[in-house]
Amino acid sequence: MLTNKRLFPRTKVNIKVGFEFVKWNEADLDHCKNAYETSIIDISAKGASLSELPDIDKGVLKKLSTGKNKIRLNFSLYTDHDPINTFARLIWHQQSDTENIDETRYGFEFIDIPGTAYERIKKFVESAGS
Repeated sequence: MLTNKRLFPRTKVNIKVGFEFVKWNEADLDHCKNAYETSIIDISAKGASLSELPDIDKGVLKKLSTGKNKIRLNFSLYTDHDPINTFARLIWHQQSDTENIDETRYGFEFIDIPGTAYERIKKFVESAGS
C-alpha cells in the first residue's frame, strides 16, 4: 500500500491565477500591477504548482531560483469569494517528459500568506479530498 508522505494534502485543480515577478523585499500584497495569467494545476495549504509562466526567461528563472525575486499571486478558490493574495517562492521547476507535450511546471511555496487565506485553502483542499 502506498502512503502519501506529504505534510500538506494537495488536490488537482484548474484555477486561473494572476501573477507577477517582484523583488524579494516587495511587501504589497494587495494586487498585481502588471499581472500575467496562468493556471494553478494543484494546490495545498503550503503551496501550488503552476503551468506555463508567460514572459519567464532564464534571467527571471535564475532570480526566482536564487531568491532575488519572488512571485505575487492573486486567485480565487470560488468565483463568489474574495481573492487570495500571497507571495510565493520557487521550489522547483520541471519540463514535461510526456510525449508531444512541451510544458514546464513550476512549484511554489506560499510565503507571507495571511492566516485567513491559509485556512481557506486548507478547507478547500480538505473538502475536495472528501
